[in-house]
Parts: sequence; structure tokens; C-alpha cells
Amino acid sequence: MSTPPPILYRRLALLTQGGLDIYRNKTAMGMLRFRPEDVVCVIDAKHAGQDLQQLTGVGAGIPIVAAVMDAVRLGIDWLVIGVATPGGYLPANLRPQVYEAIKNRIGVISGLHESVNGDPNLVALSARYAVDLINLRRLPDDENHVSTARARDTKAFRLLTVGTDANIGKTTTALELERQLRAQGVAARFVPTGQDGKLITGRGVCIDRVISNFASGAVERLVCHEARSADLLVIEGQDSILSPPYSGVALALLHGSCPDAMVLCHAPSRTLHRHTDVPIPPLQQYRQLYEAMLAPLHPGKVVAISLNTMGLDEAEARKALVAARAETGLPAVDPVRNLDGGVEVLVAAVLAAAKGRLPAAATRHAATAAGHRPAKKAKAGAAHGKAGAKLAMKRKG
Repeated sequence: MSTPPPILYRRLALLTQGGLDIYRNKTAMGMLRFRPEDVVCVIDAKHAGQDLQQLTGVGAGIPIVAAVMDAVRLGIDWLVIGVATPGGYLPANLRPQVYEAIKNRIGVISGLHESVNGDPNLVALSARYAVDLINLRRLPDDENHVSTARARDTKAFRLLTVGTDANIGKTTTALELERQLRAQGVAARFVPTGQDGKLITGRGVCIDRVISNFASGAVERLVCHEARSADLLVIEGQDSILSPPYSGVALALLHGSCPDAMVLCHAPSRTLHRHTDVPIPPLQQYRQLYEAMLAPLHPGKVVAISLNTMGLDEAEARKALVAARAETGLPAVDPVRNLDGGVEVLVAAVLAAAKGRLPAAATRHAATAAGHRPAKKAKAGAAHGKAGAKLAMKRKG
């Protein structure tokens, strides 16, 4: 497998024109949450001059400007197309701003399916002004590997975030888990499988661009490679096994990674799979389906529930957490709002599942019950309640 060195882009402007929305602008929200030190500004005319932290719960001190030229004056080096659109097309209203960036010798980074390198106008303009067009979904030339379930043989414990729908919090949950595991002394490593994880970490493969016959193989190769330098892999989940548009990607990840454990991500306020009229089944049914679809290959189990309670006030969110625990018998928390113990409870559940697979020192917290710690007061996550229905917060995946 060809593995280029990680590339971290800095001095970024995030283009989010059309509103600071969690789902439309999930790429931007991920960078604001996990790489804010490299973000110079956000470009969003609708909210120019407003406080980004108050609007989204992340990005304290990062200005919102109205146009690309405002960002250029702040000294940016790169323009990141921060939106995620159905079908992955670059919206027509954003093209003039991308052109403006190129004319000012600003590189362009895109995670959309529509490749910036495939647009003749963008390519010609970038050549004229000698700037780079970065396509995060570009694949290695040798990414045609057939899976044989070799991931089962890694010494590293494998954790996969899975979901009841697309764009529901799998990436955020995975990155929060990696951060907390490393803080507790575990040699954990995040495995990026999509454009957002790849932009944040500078490495990985966008699995949804791999030919379907080789998608699980691409996951397998990535997992086996990353396992060389970690005791515990936190694999970024994608989509959902019952999502009509995207189920194939989720199944490729499940079978390609053969996880030892899974954390199931869910948004209690969502009733239909995105972009469809297909209802989302009950949480317990989804849990059983993930385990059943994996069982013939590997006996991995769902060990905890990560809830995205955006749009719910605190009382409603806590009620949803209680309901999730009652339905599944598993620990359930919101790791962003830090409700009912937050990410530490998820870590305890993962370490308990990994007992015997990690160095002894790494499991010192595993004895902590993976259940219900006393709730901590939400800080930035307080904006994640009813206000979140007005302008969404900071979750992605």
C-alpha cells in the first residue's frame, strides 16, 4: 500500500456560505472543533462579524468574514470548501468565490465528490496563477485490493464507530475517543476513512471513492497499516448499513475492519434516513443488525451508545440518554455536551472490552463502571440545546 506522509494544511479559510449548519458544513465544523489553531477565518456573508463561538459552540476568537478578499487580507494560504452537499457537487453560488481565491494565488482544498481537478475552468485558472488544487478524495494509484478479513489478525484492538444514519456524529465520536484515550496513556490511533478525517489528520483514504469491489479491501489495508504503530485503533465510521443512499460504504467498513468493538452513534431527534422517506429503526434493532452482519466474520459487539442530542434542551437530552440506556442496556452519553459522564464513559466501555488486549498500564481506568457517572455541567455544549435548532453546533460524521 502506498502511504504518502501526512500533510497538514495551515492558514486556512473555511468557505461556508449559506449558513453555519452542522450538516451542510460538516467539513468546516470538524476543522473548527479539532484544528482551530490552523483556521484563520470563516467566510460566510450571512453571519459576517458575528461571534463564531456563540453561533456554533466552537472556534472562539476566529472571525467570520463576508468574502474571499476579506480572508486574503488576513493572510490565508488555503481556501477549504467547507460544505457537504448531496451528490458531492460544488454549489454554483460558491464558484465565483473559488475563482477569486485562485486569482489571488490561494490554493483550494475540496472534499467534494466533484473533483476540483476535473473542472476545466478551475484547472485552467489554477495553472495560470500557479496554485494547487487539492482533492481530498483522490485515491492512491494502487487501491485495488480484495479483502480477505486479514484485519482480524492485527495485534491492535480495533474499535469502529457505526451509526443509525449518515452524518450523525461518527467522526466526532471517534476523534473525541482517540483524544481521551491518549490522554489516559493508551497508544490509540485514529484511522481516517473520509474527507473530514483526512483533512483533520493529513492522512487516510476516502473509502466512498473506492470501486465497490475493492472498498472493504481498502479498509483492510488501511487498518493493517495503521495497526503497526498503535495498541488501539479508533476507526472513523461512515454512513449506515440501512441508509438507502450509502449503505454499501458502511458495510465495506464493517467487513474490512472486522472491529472487536463498536460504538453506535445516533441522533434521537432524527426519524428518517437522510435524503429519503425511509424510517430509522429502533436503536436496539440497529445494534443487533450491526452485530449480526459482522458475526460470520468476527464476534465484535456494540459496547456503548454515542448520542447526538443537537436541537434538544438539556432535560430532553437527558431523557433521551435514559431511554437509550433502557432500550439497549449499554452506557449512553453525549460526548460533545459532556452529559452523563461524556466521552470518559465511552472510554471506560472501550477499555473494558479491550481488557487483555492492551498493555496493563493502559487499562487502569477499565475498572471504572462503563455506566452512569455523575453528570458534569455542560460548558460550550450548552449552546447545543434549543439554540442548536437555530444554528447547529459542532458535530460531524
